[in-house]
Amino acid sequence: MKIATNIIIWLVGGLFIFSGLIKLNDPVGTEIKLEEYFDVFADDFRDKIMVNGQLKGSENTSMSDFFEALKPYSLSFAILMSALEVIWGFSLLIRFRPKLTLWSLFLLILFFTGLTFYSWYYNKVTDCGCFGDAIKLQPFQSFMKDIVLTTLIGFLLWQSRNIAPNDKKWAWGSNILVSIIAFGSGIYAVNYLPFIDFMPYKVGNNIPALMKPKEPLRYQNKYIYSNLQTKQDEEYTEKEFTAQWDKKLADSTKYKYKDFKQELLNPEAQSKIGADFVWIDGDTTTTKQMFKGNKLILVFSDLKKIDPKKYKNLSPVLKSLKDSGIEPIGLSSDKVNLEIICHEYQLPMEHHSMDAKILKAMIRSNPGILLLKDGIVKGKWHYNSLPNLNELKAKL
Repeated sequence: MKIATNIIIWLVGGLFIFSGLIKLNDPVGTEIKLEEYFDVFADDFRDKIMVNGQLKGSENTSMSDFFEALKPYSLSFAILMSALEVIWGFSLLIRFRPKLTLWSLFLLILFFTGLTFYSWYYNKVTDCGCFGDAIKLQPFQSFMKDIVLTTLIGFLLWQSRNIAPNDKKWAWGSNILVSIIAFGSGIYAVNYLPFIDFMPYKVGNNIPALMKPKEPLRYQNKYIYSNLQTKQDEEYTEKEFTAQWDKKLADSTKYKYKDFKQELLNPEAQSKIGADFVWIDGDTTTTKQMFKGNKLILVFSDLKKIDPKKYKNLSPVLKSLKDSGIEPIGLSSDKVNLEIICHEYQLPMEHHSMDAKILKAMIRSNPGILLLKDGIVKGKWHYNSLPNLNELKAKL
C-alpha cells in the first residue's frame, strides 16, 4: 500500500504541476477560456422570453449578473488558479502539510470535474483548456481525466494518516520559493508574451501553408432516421443506407428521415489555421496581399480595453517605417473605431476588420505586433517591448 501511495503522490503532484505550468505559460489564454465559461453560465441563468413557442429574448437574473460581474476578474482568477495548481502539486510531492494540501487539491479537482462535466454533458464549451493550448482534450476526455484524479486524490485522503508530514525549514522555504516563481512567471507572461508559444501563429510558422490541410479531407456520409416503433435515432453510412433502403427505410410507417451529416474521417489532416482567417470586409484579395512582402501587423483584439497612451507610443514605431520596405497593417474587430483612432493619434497604417477570436489567438497582447515576411512569422512583440526599426530589419 505504501508503494502505491508513493506512486500516486508523484502522479497526482506531477500532473497538477504540469497543468499549472502550462496555464501559467499563457494566463491570457486561460482568461479567455474562463470568460467563455462565465458567458455560458450567464446565458444559462437568464430568463428566456418565449412567444408562441419561439425564443424572442431573455432577461438578466441575479445569477446571470453574478457571472457577468466575474468576467473582469478572469485574468486574476487564471493566474491564481494556475499558481495554486503548481504550489499544491509541489507541496504534495514534498509531503508539506499533506492533509491540508490533499483537501485543497480535492476541492480544486471537484471544481474542475464540475466544469468538465458541464462541458461534456451540455456540449457548451468544447475545449476546457485543462492543459492550455498545448494539449487539446475533448470534453469527455477531460471529464474522465478529472474523474480519475478525483479517485486518486480520494485514495490519498484515505491514506493521509500514513503520509508523514514534512515540516522542516527547507520545506517551508522551498514552498515559498515555488510560490514566488509560480505567481511571478504568470505575471511576466501577461506583461510580455508566453515563454512557449503553442499557437499556430508562432515565430517561424508559415501562415498561408497552415491554412491548407495536410492532405485531402475525407468524409463519410451518414443518414439519420427515426425508428417510429422504438423512438430511437439510427445512423446509416452510404453503403448501409443503400442496402437497407428497400428492406426497411423506405417504409414511412416505420421510419422517418431526420437528418444528414458528413463525418470527417481524417481530422488530424485539418488545417492548423482555419478558413475564418480572413478580413470581415470580404476583400479576400487584400487578405492574400498580407502574405506578400514585409508586413508589420498591429493586432487590436479589444479597443475598449486599450489605454489611449498606448496609441501615442505606437505612433513613432509606425512613422519610422516610412521608406523601410515594411508595410504596417492594423487589424481589429471594430474597423470603424480603429479608423477613428488612427486619425486621432496619427497612426499611418492600412486597417481592416477581423474576428476577435482570431486576433486573440494571433498574439497575447492588446495591442500586439507581428512581423511577417511573405506570410512567415518572423517576430512577435508585446506592447511592453515595442521594437525599433533596427530590431525589425534584423528579423527579416
